[in-house]
Amino acid sequence: MYRWLQKGSRVCYARGLRVPYSTANSVHSTIHKVAKCNSVSESEVSKFAQLSDSWWDPHGPFKYLHTMNVPRIQFIRSRILDLQRSLQSQGELSNLRAIDVGCGGGLASESLARLGMRVVGVDAAHENISMARVHQLRDPMLTNLEYKHTTAEQLVAQHEQFDIVVSLEVIEHVTHAFEFIKSLVRLTRPGGLIVVSTMNRTLVSWLVDVIVPEYVMGSVPRGTHDVAKFVPPEKLSEMFGACGAETVDVQGLVLDPLRNVCTLVPRDFGLLRNVGVQANYILAARKKA
Repeated sequence: MYRWLQKGSRVCYARGLRVPYSTANSVHSTIHKVAKCNSVSESEVSKFAQLSDSWWDPHGPFKYLHTMNVPRIQFIRSRILDLQRSLQSQGELSNLRAIDVGCGGGLASESLARLGMRVVGVDAAHENISMARVHQLRDPMLTNLEYKHTTAEQLVAQHEQFDIVVSLEVIEHVTHAFEFIKSLVRLTRPGGLIVVSTMNRTLVSWLVDVIVPEYVMGSVPRGTHDVAKFVPPEKLSEMFGACGAETVDVQGLVLDPLRNVCTLVPRDFGLLRNVGVQANYILAARKKA
């Protein structure tokens, strides 16, 4: 866990990092009131802001996000390469501009930046952005990564657009899923790629993502997830279609909370439809050119 000195100190330490108190103090500041946006849930922002100093603890409340990060990034990289092949483009990934919407403490943002893309991580909780910036200092090579305390809706209003738009385990925490997807599509340049990962609304997901981690193992704080906000892949594809994007791939993220491992699997197994996406899944869509 990250530990901070008292407020009277000028310098604090976070896992061996020596950073100015002004940076560290913002992590434990009062929850900032986010701008009133169509999809942002202030209660969800507050919930995760209170856990901000645990983002990089692989054994803490975000341990399963650490576990899922490798297969998620593997999926994203493969879909980017697929997109380049379809466009007959052999350009370097450094030519691509990507955004991680709802980046939290920066788990995926750092991984995306290490692929070579220019990455912007954004989050509605100031505390999360502060922690992400602190952790970024550990790797001086991450000069292609920047963090902003803002929302997807605010960036849309600023006419920002990106080649790659990523939002991982976020949609199940927003107030209006369709408005959120609309913002992600509007943030994407024509022909660009959008990747979203979330949970299906099934009995399996209720057991794997709620009951076992929150109530049996106690590895995730109770109340972190609301099954009513889980989004089936068919519904997510439908929302993308209504916003001008076409689903190009869906794969399951099979999480074993007992062994703490996660594996990418196909959506269908032969004639058995949707077997691989009964719980966690990741979906890629392409915005129409």
